[in-house]
Amino acid sequence: MDWKKRLTKLSFKLHGWVGLAAGLFFLLYGLSGSLLVFRHDLDRYFNPELHNLTPVGKKIPADEIYRMILRTHPNLKKLVLHDFPRDKYDSYEFMLYKRQEHLADNYLYFVFVDPYTGKILREGGYQQMAPSFLRWIYTFHYSLQLGIPGMFFTAIMGLVMLLSMITGIIIYRKHFWQALRFRAGLNFKNWRTGLSSLHRIIGVWALLFNIVLFFTGFWMLREYFMPSMWVLPKQQANYEVPANIDSLINQACKSIPGFEPIAVNIPTVKDADILVRGKMPQTTNVLLLGKASSITFDARTGKLKHYTIIDEQGLDERLEYMAYKLHEGAFAGKILKWIYVIFGLSPGFLFITGALLWLKRKKR
Repeated sequence: MDWKKRLTKLSFKLHGWVGLAAGLFFLLYGLSGSLLVFRHDLDRYFNPELHNLTPVGKKIPADEIYRMILRTHPNLKKLVLHDFPRDKYDSYEFMLYKRQEHLADNYLYFVFVDPYTGKILREGGYQQMAPSFLRWIYTFHYSLQLGIPGMFFTAIMGLVMLLSMITGIIIYRKHFWQALRFRAGLNFKNWRTGLSSLHRIIGVWALLFNIVLFFTGFWMLREYFMPSMWVLPKQQANYEVPANIDSLINQACKSIPGFEPIAVNIPTVKDADILVRGKMPQTTNVLLLGKASSITFDARTGKLKHYTIIDEQGLDERLEYMAYKLHEGAFAGKILKWIYVIFGLSPGFLFITGALLWLKRKKR
Protein backbone atom coordinates (compact mmCIF):
# COMPACT_ATOMS: atom_id res chain seq x y z
CA MET A 1 0.00 0.00 0.00
CA ASP A 2 1.56 3.35 -1.03
CA TRP A 3 1.70 6.37 1.26
CA LYS A 4 -1.29 8.09 -0.39
CA LYS A 5 -3.56 5.14 0.30
CA ARG A 6 -2.27 4.85 3.87
CA LEU A 7 -2.85 8.56 4.43
CA THR A 8 -6.38 8.32 3.00
CA LYS A 9 -7.19 5.29 5.16
CA LEU A 10 -5.85 6.99 8.31
CA SER A 11 -7.72 10.20 7.46
CA PHE A 12 -10.93 8.22 6.91
CA LYS A 13 -10.67 6.70 10.39
CA LEU A 14 -9.79 10.03 12.03
CA HIS A 15 -12.59 11.81 10.17
CA GLY A 16 -15.13 9.29 11.40
CA TRP A 17 -14.02 9.19 15.01
CA VAL A 18 -13.61 12.97 15.30
CA GLY A 19 -17.07 13.49 13.81
CA LEU A 20 -18.68 11.01 16.19
CA ALA A 21 -16.82 12.26 19.26
CA ALA A 22 -17.33 15.99 18.68
CA GLY A 23 -20.22 16.08 16.19
CA LEU A 24 -22.87 16.86 18.80
CA PHE A 25 -20.90 19.95 19.83
CA PHE A 26 -20.52 20.96 16.17
CA LEU A 27 -24.31 20.72 15.90
CA LEU A 28 -24.83 22.88 19.02
CA TYR A 29 -22.31 25.50 17.93
CA GLY A 30 -23.83 25.62 14.45
CA LEU A 31 -27.41 25.99 15.63
CA SER A 32 -26.61 28.61 18.26
CA GLY A 33 -24.31 30.51 15.89
CA SER A 34 -26.94 30.65 13.14
CA LEU A 35 -29.47 32.00 15.62
CA LEU A 36 -27.03 34.66 16.84
CA VAL A 37 -26.40 36.09 13.36
CA PHE A 38 -29.62 38.12 13.69
CA ARG A 39 -29.51 38.44 17.48
CA HIS A 40 -29.56 42.26 17.52
CA ASP A 41 -32.56 42.39 15.17
CA LEU A 42 -34.36 39.62 17.07
CA ASP A 43 -33.58 41.24 20.40
CA ARG A 44 -35.18 44.51 19.34
CA TYR A 45 -38.16 42.75 17.75
CA PHE A 46 -39.00 40.61 20.79
CA ASN A 47 -38.34 43.34 23.37
CA PRO A 48 -40.22 46.44 22.16
CA GLU A 49 -40.61 47.64 25.76
CA LEU A 50 -36.85 48.32 25.82
CA HIS A 51 -36.66 50.16 22.49
CA ASN A 52 -40.02 51.91 22.07
CA LEU A 53 -40.09 54.19 25.10
CA THR A 54 -42.28 57.22 25.61
CA PRO A 55 -40.08 60.35 25.68
CA VAL A 56 -40.83 62.34 28.83
CA GLY A 57 -38.94 65.53 29.48
CA LYS A 58 -35.17 65.84 29.31
CA LYS A 59 -32.79 62.89 29.18
CA ILE A 60 -30.81 62.05 32.30
CA PRO A 61 -27.04 62.34 31.74
CA ALA A 62 -25.24 59.05 31.07
CA ASP A 63 -22.80 59.97 33.83
CA GLU A 64 -25.59 59.97 36.42
CA ILE A 65 -26.88 56.59 35.25
CA TYR A 66 -23.34 55.14 35.33
CA ARG A 67 -22.87 56.18 38.98
CA MET A 68 -26.25 54.73 39.96
CA ILE A 69 -25.39 51.37 38.41
CA LEU A 70 -21.90 51.34 39.92
CA ARG A 71 -23.27 51.84 43.44
CA THR A 72 -25.99 49.20 43.12
CA HIS A 73 -23.85 46.49 41.46
CA PRO A 74 -20.73 45.61 43.50
CA ASN A 75 -17.62 43.57 42.61
CA LEU A 76 -17.24 44.61 38.98
CA LYS A 77 -14.11 44.08 36.89
CA LYS A 78 -15.31 46.55 34.28
CA LEU A 79 -18.39 48.54 33.37
CA VAL A 80 -19.24 49.35 29.75
CA LEU A 81 -21.80 51.73 28.35
CA HIS A 82 -22.45 49.15 25.65
CA ASP A 83 -24.97 50.94 23.45
CA PHE A 84 -26.22 54.51 23.27
CA PRO A 85 -29.91 55.02 22.44
CA ARG A 86 -30.36 54.83 18.65
CA ASP A 87 -33.15 57.39 18.76
CA LYS A 88 -35.33 59.24 21.26
CA TYR A 89 -37.38 56.08 21.92
CA ASP A 90 -34.45 53.82 22.76
CA SER A 91 -32.80 52.91 26.08
CA TYR A 92 -29.24 52.77 27.36
CA GLU A 93 -27.62 49.34 27.58
CA PHE A 94 -24.80 48.76 30.06
CA MET A 95 -22.68 45.62 30.16
CA LEU A 96 -21.15 44.67 33.49
CA TYR A 97 -18.15 42.37 33.90
CA LYS A 98 -18.45 40.73 37.31
CA ARG A 99 -15.66 39.26 39.42
CA GLN A 100 -16.17 35.49 39.41
CA GLU A 101 -15.97 33.44 42.59
CA HIS A 102 -15.65 30.13 40.70
CA LEU A 103 -14.09 29.18 37.37
CA ALA A 104 -17.42 28.07 35.92
CA ASP A 105 -19.19 31.34 36.82
CA ASN A 106 -20.52 33.57 34.06
CA TYR A 107 -19.11 37.08 34.42
CA LEU A 108 -21.41 38.98 32.02
CA TYR A 109 -24.42 40.97 33.24
CA PHE A 110 -26.65 43.45 31.38
CA VAL A 111 -28.68 46.47 32.50
CA PHE A 112 -31.18 48.43 30.37
CA VAL A 113 -32.02 51.91 31.69
CA ASP A 114 -34.73 54.39 30.67
CA PRO A 115 -32.83 57.60 29.77
CA TYR A 116 -35.81 59.79 30.82
CA THR A 117 -36.55 58.34 34.26
CA GLY A 118 -33.32 56.57 35.18
CA LYS A 119 -35.38 53.47 35.95
CA ILE A 120 -33.83 50.06 35.31
CA LEU A 121 -36.10 48.45 32.72
CA ARG A 122 -34.48 45.02 32.77
CA GLU A 123 -31.33 43.40 34.07
CA GLY A 124 -29.84 39.96 34.50
CA GLY A 125 -26.91 37.65 34.03
CA TYR A 126 -26.03 36.00 30.74
CA GLN A 127 -26.38 32.65 32.50
CA GLN A 128 -30.11 33.24 33.01
CA MET A 129 -32.61 32.35 30.27
CA ALA A 130 -35.56 34.33 31.56
CA PRO A 131 -34.22 37.92 31.34
CA SER A 132 -32.76 37.39 27.86
CA PHE A 133 -32.78 34.08 25.98
CA LEU A 134 -30.54 35.47 23.20
CA ARG A 135 -27.89 36.55 25.71
CA TRP A 136 -28.04 33.09 27.25
CA ILE A 137 -27.50 31.61 23.76
CA TYR A 138 -24.63 34.04 23.19
CA THR A 139 -22.76 32.77 26.26
CA PHE A 140 -23.70 29.17 25.51
CA HIS A 141 -22.20 29.54 22.03
CA TYR A 142 -18.70 30.37 23.24
CA SER A 143 -18.59 28.70 26.66
CA LEU A 144 -21.47 26.19 26.90
CA GLN A 145 -22.43 28.17 30.05
CA LEU A 146 -19.37 26.67 31.81
CA GLY A 147 -17.28 29.80 32.33
CA ILE A 148 -13.53 29.63 31.81
CA PRO A 149 -13.41 25.80 31.37
CA GLY A 150 -16.18 26.13 28.78
CA MET A 151 -14.26 28.74 26.78
CA PHE A 152 -11.15 26.54 26.88
CA PHE A 153 -13.20 23.56 25.68
CA THR A 154 -14.76 25.62 22.87
CA ALA A 155 -11.30 26.70 21.70
CA ILE A 156 -10.28 23.03 21.57
CA MET A 157 -13.43 22.21 19.60
CA GLY A 158 -12.38 24.83 17.06
CA LEU A 159 -9.11 22.96 16.52
CA VAL A 160 -10.92 19.61 16.44
CA MET A 161 -13.24 20.88 13.69
CA LEU A 162 -10.23 22.08 11.71
CA LEU A 163 -8.75 18.56 12.02
CA SER A 164 -12.05 17.12 10.79
CA MET A 165 -11.97 19.41 7.76
CA ILE A 166 -8.33 18.59 6.95
CA THR A 167 -9.07 14.87 7.00
CA GLY A 168 -12.17 15.53 4.88
CA ILE A 169 -10.04 17.34 2.30
CA ILE A 170 -7.70 14.34 2.10
CA ILE A 171 -10.58 11.86 1.74
CA TYR A 172 -12.56 13.81 -0.87
CA ARG A 173 -9.67 15.54 -2.67
CA LYS A 174 -10.53 13.83 -5.97
CA HIS A 175 -14.10 15.13 -5.85
CA PHE A 176 -13.40 18.80 -5.08
CA TRP A 177 -13.48 20.28 -8.57
CA GLN A 178 -16.52 18.26 -9.59
CA ALA A 179 -18.45 19.45 -6.52
CA LEU A 180 -17.40 23.08 -6.93
CA ARG A 181 -18.38 23.06 -10.60
CA PHE A 182 -21.72 21.34 -9.86
CA ARG A 183 -20.59 18.23 -11.73
CA ALA A 184 -20.72 15.90 -8.75
CA GLY A 185 -24.26 14.66 -9.22
CA LEU A 186 -26.43 13.34 -6.42
CA ASN A 187 -26.70 9.57 -6.47
CA PHE A 188 -29.98 8.41 -4.94
CA LYS A 189 -29.65 4.78 -5.94
CA ASN A 190 -30.31 4.07 -2.26
CA TRP A 191 -30.40 6.15 0.91
CA ARG A 192 -26.77 5.40 1.74
CA THR A 193 -25.40 6.66 -1.59
CA GLY A 194 -27.73 9.65 -1.39
CA LEU A 195 -26.47 10.61 2.07
CA SER A 196 -22.88 10.02 1.02
CA SER A 197 -23.12 12.33 -2.00
CA LEU A 198 -24.95 15.00 0.01
CA HIS A 199 -22.32 14.76 2.77
CA ARG A 200 -19.52 15.14 0.24
CA ILE A 201 -21.04 18.02 -1.79
CA ILE A 202 -22.21 20.09 1.18
CA GLY A 203 -18.90 19.44 2.96
CA VAL A 204 -16.98 20.79 -0.04
CA TRP A 205 -19.17 23.86 -0.51
CA ALA A 206 -19.15 24.72 3.21
CA LEU A 207 -15.43 24.02 3.61
CA LEU A 208 -14.05 27.55 3.31
CA PHE A 209 -16.84 29.00 5.43
CA ASN A 210 -16.28 26.45 8.20
CA ILE A 211 -12.52 26.95 8.13
CA VAL A 212 -13.03 30.69 8.62
CA LEU A 213 -15.70 30.22 11.27
CA PHE A 214 -13.97 27.64 13.44
CA PHE A 215 -10.51 29.18 13.10
CA THR A 216 -11.76 32.62 14.13
CA GLY A 217 -13.66 30.98 17.00
CA PHE A 218 -10.45 29.36 18.19
CA TRP A 219 -8.47 32.56 17.62
CA MET A 220 -10.75 34.65 19.83
CA LEU A 221 -10.51 32.12 22.68
CA ARG A 222 -6.84 31.15 22.32
CA GLU A 223 -5.89 33.19 25.41
CA TYR A 224 -7.55 30.56 27.61
CA PHE A 225 -4.62 28.25 26.87
CA MET A 226 -2.59 30.60 29.11
CA PRO A 227 -2.50 29.79 32.87
CA SER A 228 -2.91 33.48 33.75
CA MET A 229 -6.46 33.45 32.36
CA TRP A 230 -7.45 30.79 34.91
CA VAL A 231 -6.62 33.03 37.89
CA LEU A 232 -9.80 34.45 39.40
CA PRO A 233 -9.88 38.20 40.17
CA LYS A 234 -9.82 39.31 43.80
CA GLN A 235 -13.08 40.62 45.19
CA GLN A 236 -12.93 44.36 45.86
CA ALA A 237 -15.09 47.44 46.05
CA ASN A 238 -15.88 49.39 42.90
CA TYR A 239 -13.87 52.51 42.16
CA GLU A 240 -15.92 55.51 41.02
CA VAL A 241 -14.11 57.60 38.40
CA PRO A 242 -14.02 61.37 39.05
CA ALA A 243 -14.23 62.30 35.34
CA ASN A 244 -17.63 63.10 33.86
CA ILE A 245 -18.67 60.53 31.22
CA ASP A 246 -20.84 62.89 29.16
CA SER A 247 -18.05 65.48 29.00
CA LEU A 248 -15.60 62.88 27.74
CA ILE A 249 -17.99 61.72 25.01
CA ASN A 250 -18.48 65.32 23.85
CA GLN A 251 -14.74 65.95 23.99
CA ALA A 252 -14.08 62.82 21.90
CA CYS A 253 -16.45 64.01 19.17
CA LYS A 254 -14.92 67.51 19.14
CA SER A 255 -11.35 66.20 19.10
CA ILE A 256 -11.87 64.18 15.91
CA PRO A 257 -14.61 65.56 13.63
CA GLY A 258 -16.56 62.66 12.19
CA PHE A 259 -15.77 60.29 15.06
CA GLU A 260 -18.83 58.17 15.95
CA PRO A 261 -18.88 57.05 19.61
CA ILE A 262 -20.47 53.64 20.11
CA ALA A 263 -19.43 52.48 23.58
CA VAL A 264 -17.52 53.65 26.67
CA ASN A 265 -15.26 51.38 28.73
CA ILE A 266 -15.26 52.66 32.31
CA PRO A 267 -12.76 51.14 34.78
CA THR A 268 -13.76 50.02 38.26
CA VAL A 269 -10.23 50.13 39.68
CA LYS A 270 -7.81 53.03 40.20
CA ASP A 271 -5.07 53.95 37.72
CA ALA A 272 -6.99 52.66 34.68
CA ASP A 273 -8.16 54.78 31.75
CA ILE A 274 -11.56 55.47 30.24
CA LEU A 275 -11.94 54.44 26.59
CA VAL A 276 -14.52 56.05 24.32
CA ARG A 277 -14.76 53.46 21.54
CA GLY A 278 -16.18 53.97 18.08
CA LYS A 279 -15.61 54.49 14.37
CA MET A 280 -12.96 56.83 13.03
CA PRO A 281 -13.83 58.82 9.87
CA GLN A 282 -10.85 57.41 7.93
CA THR A 283 -11.81 53.78 8.51
CA THR A 284 -13.24 52.22 5.34
CA ASN A 285 -12.39 48.51 5.74
CA VAL A 286 -15.72 46.79 6.52
CA LEU A 287 -13.92 44.35 8.82
CA LEU A 288 -12.61 47.25 10.95
CA LEU A 289 -15.83 49.21 11.34
CA GLY A 290 -17.56 49.48 14.71
CA LYS A 291 -15.83 49.76 18.08
CA ALA A 292 -12.32 48.97 16.83
CA SER A 293 -10.86 52.48 17.40
CA SER A 294 -10.84 54.42 20.66
CA ILE A 295 -9.93 57.68 22.39
CA THR A 296 -8.28 57.29 25.80
CA PHE A 297 -8.93 59.65 28.71
CA ASP A 298 -7.47 59.91 32.21
CA ALA A 299 -10.20 58.62 34.53
CA ARG A 300 -9.21 61.06 37.28
CA THR A 301 -8.69 64.34 35.42
CA GLY A 302 -10.62 63.70 32.20
CA LYS A 303 -7.57 64.73 30.18
CA LEU A 304 -7.27 63.28 26.68
CA LYS A 305 -4.24 60.97 26.56
CA HIS A 306 -4.08 59.45 23.08
CA TYR A 307 -5.96 58.01 20.11
CA THR A 308 -5.98 54.40 18.97
CA ILE A 309 -6.89 54.35 15.29
CA ILE A 310 -7.35 50.74 14.20
CA ASP A 311 -6.13 51.42 10.64
CA GLU A 312 -2.74 52.48 12.04
CA GLN A 313 -2.29 49.52 14.38
CA GLY A 314 -0.10 46.48 13.75
CA LEU A 315 -1.31 43.37 12.00
CA ASP A 316 -1.95 41.55 15.30
CA GLU A 317 -4.37 44.22 16.55
CA ARG A 318 -6.18 44.42 13.23
CA LEU A 319 -6.45 40.64 12.92
CA GLU A 320 -7.93 40.44 16.40
CA TYR A 321 -10.86 42.65 15.46
CA MET A 322 -11.20 41.28 11.93
CA ALA A 323 -11.50 37.76 13.34
CA TYR A 324 -14.45 38.88 15.43
CA LYS A 325 -16.19 40.52 12.47
CA LEU A 326 -15.59 37.50 10.24
CA HIS A 327 -16.98 35.19 12.90
CA GLU A 328 -20.05 37.33 13.51
CA GLY A 329 -20.88 37.95 9.84
CA ALA A 330 -22.29 41.43 10.47
CA PHE A 331 -20.22 43.45 8.01
CA ALA A 332 -21.89 43.30 4.58
CA GLY A 333 -25.66 43.47 4.92
CA LYS A 334 -28.49 41.01 5.40
CA ILE A 335 -27.73 38.83 2.37
CA LEU A 336 -24.40 37.85 3.92
CA LYS A 337 -26.14 37.24 7.24
CA TRP A 338 -28.50 34.76 5.58
CA ILE A 339 -25.51 33.05 3.98
CA TYR A 340 -24.00 32.74 7.46
CA VAL A 341 -27.26 31.29 8.79
CA ILE A 342 -27.44 28.65 6.03
CA PHE A 343 -23.79 27.65 6.09
CA GLY A 344 -23.78 27.82 9.88
CA LEU A 345 -26.13 24.84 9.89
CA SER A 346 -23.72 22.75 7.79
CA PRO A 347 -21.62 21.36 10.71
CA GLY A 348 -24.77 19.88 12.23
CA PHE A 349 -25.91 18.46 8.91
CA LEU A 350 -22.48 16.91 8.27
CA PHE A 351 -22.50 15.38 11.75
CA ILE A 352 -25.94 13.80 11.26
CA THR A 353 -25.22 12.45 7.77
CA GLY A 354 -21.75 11.28 8.81
CA ALA A 355 -23.12 9.49 11.87
CA LEU A 356 -25.80 7.72 9.80
CA LEU A 357 -23.19 6.59 7.24
CA TRP A 358 -20.92 5.34 10.03
CA LEU A 359 -23.76 3.36 11.64
CA LYS A 360 -24.66 1.81 8.29
CA ARG A 361 -21.04 0.87 7.70
CA LYS A 362 -20.73 -0.69 11.16
CA LYS A 363 -23.92 -2.65 10.62
CA ARG A 364 -22.55 -4.03 7.35
